[in-house]
Amino acid sequence: MTPLYRSLNAEAAKLARELARVAPTSLPLLLEGETGTGKSFLARRLHRRSRPGKPLVVVDCAAIPETLLPSELFGHTAGAFTDATRSRPGALEQAGDGTLVLDRLDALTPATQAALLRVLEEQRFTPLGGSQPRPLRARVIALVGFGVADKLKTGEFRADLYHRVAGFHALLLPLRNRPEDILPTARAWLAKHAPSFRLEAEAEKLLGAYPWPGNFRELEGVLQRAVLSAQASTVGPRELRLPLWDWKDALPQLARKALPLAEASKLYALFVLAQEGGNVSRAARLLGVSRRTLIRWKREP
Repeated sequence: MTPLYRSLNAEAAKLARELARVAPTSLPLLLEGETGTGKSFLARRLHRRSRPGKPLVVVDCAAIPETLLPSELFGHTAGAFTDATRSRPGALEQAGDGTLVLDRLDALTPATQAALLRVLEEQRFTPLGGSQPRPLRARVIALVGFGVADKLKTGEFRADLYHRVAGFHALLLPLRNRPEDILPTARAWLAKHAPSFRLEAEAEKLLGAYPWPGNFRELEGVLQRAVLSAQASTVGPRELRLPLWDWKDALPQLARKALPLAEASKLYALFVLAQEGGNVSRAARLLGVSRRTLIRWKREP
């Protein structure tokens, strides 16, 4: 059995094993994590494990106006409201005996949360304007941003709804907490999408030091741009175009590694050099070091 996702991080690997056990079941799942940590990707993998060949329906709860959301979820009959000229099945019915993914579930208003809770408790729903309830057969996977515990305390996210959707609650770690996964992930992406390209040693240093506020999604975007802009089959610091202003956020990550100050200084110098398009003279002037020193730092492992 192939793992749901590969990771060198011990905590993330443990989570992967736990998810592999619950994947074939009908247990409702709650996936929590920052944007870009792979919640949607993982939901699709879980669907393929548990209900292959069955419908997969994704509803972005934050992208649909509150007035339209009940119709999107539960469907409606002809004449249920002014513009309802014909009956239309909602997401719960479209999902059938497949999987219903509720993305950004924590963005639902209290009223919609209450309506959804009732459906999950009774395992049936009634389209707007209808009189005959229909069974809910789909497995529910909820996706929420990081900070569910805080929303439960403030009442923004109903505790009873949380307990209904969190048969298993998985917290996906941000990439900055999994620095050992950065380079293997980057290399695997290149091997799959751009097999003729490789990362220069300097580029690998920067990838490992960068804080990745956008997590895996940002890493993928950086690599895509780098491959498109590369003049040869190698990706260097210049092609990565990592924003210099995020360097301040990289310092805590470097501190956790207990890097010597000299090593951290060299990494910062590489950031500056990349921002200057690889121009050693300009970067050296900005850093207040000689060209010879900067060139030596570039060459050192």
